[in-house]
Amino acid sequence: MMRKKDYKDEAERSEAAGPEQALETEPKDPAQLAADLERARAREDELLRAVAELTNVNRRRKQDMETLAQLAQESLVRSILPVLDDIDRALQAARGREGDPFHSGLLMIRERLWQTLEKEGLERIDALGAHFDPELHEAVAQQPSDKPPGTVLEVVLPGYRFRGRVLRHANVVVAGPRDGESRESVAIEKGNAARGAGEPES
Repeated sequence: MMRKKDYKDEAERSEAAGPEQALETEPKDPAQLAADLERARAREDELLRAVAELTNVNRRRKQDMETLAQLAQESLVRSILPVLDDIDRALQAARGREGDPFHSGLLMIRERLWQTLEKEGLERIDALGAHFDPELHEAVAQQPSDKPPGTVLEVVLPGYRFRGRVLRHANVVVAGPRDGESRESVAIEKGNAARGAGEPES
């Protein structure tokens, strides 16, 4: 009958003999090692592809979220533009009453609203005196002028860009031809028609 100490000695001898026995065993078949290595490489490629796919999915999701946020902001700013237009009309109607407290208060409200919108990325399209550009302007009328045909003579409704994209085209009166129809007026009509098929405006 073995004592507790004998069991302990036997266990120590087995542990000591373990690594030597492992060294004495013959190595695996080289073909088997090559197959295992090939499987490991294939698995590594799968994992790398999965990580790349996950990275792409996360990037696309982030881009989609940013696009949705910008569209929501554009919608909000577009809905505020008529308020800005109304304030401008009120200030235009009150011209000559600059010392009036109501006029001063309205001007302060307009300035504060504009500063907030400008800070968010809104900018006015400078159209007066510029050459008609269907990407930025919408011609609402033509009138004969001594200026070159296609020159913007008057801004009826200002246009705006929001973070580089046209949010609303400027409604403008354009210098027409001096002697009947010309290519310029045809180009303006085509520009308006082409833009009419684009995005809706408020």
